[in-house]
Amino acid sequence: MGAIWHGFTGLIQAIFIVFYHWTGNYVIGIVLLTLLVRLVLLPLGVAQARSMQKMARLAPKQRELQQKHKGNPQVLNQEISKMYKEEGVNPASGCLPLLLQIPVMYGLFDVLRTFHYRQSGGLWIWHNLAQPDHTFVLPILVAISTFFMQRQTMQMTPSQPGMESSQKMMLYMMPLVFGYVAYRFPAGLSIYYVVSNVFQWVQTIVLLRRPINGGAAGSAPATQK
Repeated sequence: MGAIWHGFTGLIQAIFIVFYHWTGNYVIGIVLLTLLVRLVLLPLGVAQARSMQKMARLAPKQRELQQKHKGNPQVLNQEISKMYKEEGVNPASGCLPLLLQIPVMYGLFDVLRTFHYRQSGGLWIWHNLAQPDHTFVLPILVAISTFFMQRQTMQMTPSQPGMESSQKMMLYMMPLVFGYVAYRFPAGLSIYYVVSNVFQWVQTIVLLRRPINGGAAGSAPATQK
């Protein structure tokens, strides 16, 4: 297993170095590495966006089921599962692109930790991407991108009864948590995270313009109270 992981991190480092030699800049190298990963995962991203759109279209029906079986969660879960099966919706599909990115981020973390370099010259303020960014620029960008990703997900996902306040709290707490983590972790990892979030945010907006099953373009999101 160690050999497989070593080979995986070696591949990430090799691609990173190729992009650096191509552009002459480590920051742009990480940006291009991120875009490459997102393009490889694009088919899964399309499936994720389509699943989110279907779930948004089914939100009114799900809320009706929640009201109808309010006192019987077992029946409610069965009815919702049946509805998803009939409509070809897989709620878990939205997690797959994120799960597949976790090894890449861990691999990049190892690369940044062991690959010693400094970015000199240019307009970039991050001269050592293996060190945390204490200028607060990247932590703030991480927090902002996390907020927009959270809000987009909440708008496209039907809320569970009684969970509205918890979801709203998470909308504001998660960006703060991720921003703090970004302040402690290598700047290169924060750049990867921000670019990946922006890519997915734009990707979802573009893909949801195309309706499914005769629905309106950009199906109405699940409302949050």
